[in-house]
Amino acid sequence: EVRAAIVTCGGLCPGLNSIIREVTNTLWHQYGVRNILGIQGGYNGLSDPEEYPPVRLNTEIVREIHHKGGSMLKAGRGGFDAKKICDKLEEQ
Repeated sequence: EVRAAIVTCGGLCPGLNSIIREVTNTLWHQYGVRNILGIQGGYNGLSDPEEYPPVRLNTEIVREIHHKGGSMLKAGRGGFDAKKICDKLEEQ
């Protein structure tokens, strides 16, 4: 079973919600991926998922997000700790 995650790191930039929407739709419709997570808070969400819980994404959830500014995943700066991120990903 394929699982996918989308994370937005760094500062906000125009179009992040559109990208989240299109990546989710492409994974869903073209690749049949049904287990898609949106990682909240950038790298912080990867290294501390208890504090920044992931959001399950599907075509219904992302349908209208391109009309909203910012990132539905709350893009974040900082929090990059490769070892901690890898350890947390292995736990899942």
